Amino acid sequence: MAKVYVSADARRKAFRKLKTHRDNQVCFDCPTRNPTWASVTFGIFVCLDCSGTHRSLGTHISFVRSVEMDEWTQPQIDAMRLGGNKNARAFFQQHGIADLKTTKKYSIRGAQLYKAAPAAVNPKPSPSLSGDEVHLDARTRT
Repeated sequence: MAKVYVSADARRKAFRKLKTHRDNQVCFDCPTRNPTWASVTFGIFVCLDCSGTHRSLGTHISFVRSVEMDEWTQPQIDAMRLGGNKNARAFFQQHGIADLKTTKKYSIRGAQLYKAAPAAVNPKPSPSLSGDEVHLDARTRT
């Protein structure tokens, strides 16, 4: 089955909204401002230089796309909405992997847990926040 991509206008609108969040305005892996690339796998925004590092890890670890040039499917955009730099940073800090080198950070068990998180979470909008933010309520699968 062929992939169905969202229109360029829908993609631009979605990313413009996602980039209004302060945490998404800085590369997840370095202090570069206004990242224009993203790891769909981890739902994070990264700069051009860090996107190269992610690409070198292989698509089985981190699948990277340009938020401005590449086509995106709706599930990929949804992954970015559920992820975001803030959620990923909190998870990585909680598991003690936030300060590791990029090449190691994404291939260890903690990162693999985060990568698998969308299948194990129940996204719930918080009533105290605007509808733009989604909080992930991790639940143990039995």
